[in-house]
Amino acid sequence: MTATDFDYITAVFLHYLQPIADLCERMLDQCSGEPNEVQTSARENGYALSIISLTAFFFEGACGRARYFNGLAAVGIPALANQKGWRWTAADTLCEFNEIDLAERIEDIFVVRHAIAHAHLWKATVDEIDLRFTERPTRLPGYGDKNFDKVVDPVSRTTRLLGLDVFPPRIHAGTAITVLKECVEALESLESKHKEFFLPLVHQQIRFRSKFVRFYKWVRELP
Repeated sequence: MTATDFDYITAVFLHYLQPIADLCERMLDQCSGEPNEVQTSARENGYALSIISLTAFFFEGACGRARYFNGLAAVGIPALANQKGWRWTAADTLCEFNEIDLAERIEDIFVVRHAIAHAHLWKATVDEIDLRFTERPTRLPGYGDKNFDKVVDPVSRTTRLLGLDVFPPRIHAGTAITVLKECVEALESLESKHKEFFLPLVHQQIRFRSKFVRFYKWVRELP
């Protein structure tokens, strides 16, 4: 390497902050109150699904950067390297940093993220006038896994720890804001304890309703 060369690491997770804020602004303008047991409005649902997805990408990116600077194996924990297809998860990363409680909370979020990303399909019988279930919805075969079954209460169709909706059309603004707040709280904790690995984001700003505000402060003040 020459005097002008430097290592360029493609950690782009900070680039999600403004898009998350833009989507939140639009979602909050679409809020239709607490959803019924079947669904929220189509517009609010679309924004909520998008915010949760980007927030998960953002958090996963922060974890990937931390693993790199901690010298952790790119494809997983060395002891598991012989398991074909195994990859780090965000929860695995937090466990590696001995943050077990945070890992459990983040696991809830990524179960919702997977339900969105893999387009989980459910089948239900619904009263078309009252928009309520007349029979309990069932998740179609091929969607979800053992971890989903462990994390999700099948009766309420929410995660057991954080109470996040996993029934796709009912994922609403409250779900998205909880996900965002939990991820920010986790990152603030990680940054304070593991500064050498997790990039401090305390001074990062976003633009919301024509004003610049620090990202963490903005999230904490979301309704």
